[in-house]
Amino acid sequence: MIDLYTNILPNVGKGPRDKTAFLAMAKSLVDQGVTAAVAAPLYEREGADSSSISTYIAAANESLQHSFIPLTILPGQKAIIHNHLVQAYEQNAVVTINQTTKYMLLQLSTDYTFSSTEQTLYQLQLKGIVPIISEPERNAIFLEKPDHLYELVRKGAIVQLSAGSLTGQNGRKEKKAALSFINNGLAHVIASGVCGDTYEQYALPKAYDMLSKQFGTQALYKFMENADYIVEGKGISKEQPERIKKGKILGIF
Repeated sequence: MIDLYTNILPNVGKGPRDKTAFLAMAKSLVDQGVTAAVAAPLYEREGADSSSISTYIAAANESLQHSFIPLTILPGQKAIIHNHLVQAYEQNAVVTINQTTKYMLLQLSTDYTFSSTEQTLYQLQLKGIVPIISEPERNAIFLEKPDHLYELVRKGAIVQLSAGSLTGQNGRKEKKAALSFINNGLAHVIASGVCGDTYEQYALPKAYDMLSKQFGTQALYKFMENADYIVEGKGISKEQPERIKKGKILGIF
């Protein structure tokens, strides 16, 4: 099992506070079936460049090997969408998922507008990047205006849901929104977003169980395979997206 979004690097962002905590977190994830985890600390306008991330990744994997913990840490970052993001990518300041130059994990900025977001994603796509919108079910904008998410997906973005949303850990409305997005072809992959403080409540296996119960084993395999494909830099399996009817996002399940 691959987790596409974690904060697992020690002393980086929301990661564990030291090497001991890091190894405990890594062992906990392995015990629950995780074989590879993308470390995706937040990139805003300032932050570690790709060479710094690579150094942290190498040190983390060396610690895991010395401790005989069968987990591989893969490079990545979660970038806030802003006007200079394309320039930052061109300058190698932002790390794509597993550095395949295919997928970039993204979240909305606090000064979000649909037009500026759409333009930035379009510019990234011209560079060959597939944007992954991270955890839209936890964002009030997409709950109030699901058509915004539909339009972004229709134009090529893919969507990563939080495991904690499917299990209900993130709240009731977040769970209903996540299910609505899946039901309408507006979600493609699930990841944990786990950090040093939350790994003891790790939700990804339970989220996959929920997905299987609600949508069947075919949906389960598709979402799990999509995580593999993203890490490998390959195209994913997608359904035709559908608009969510007004007023239905929090009421269909």
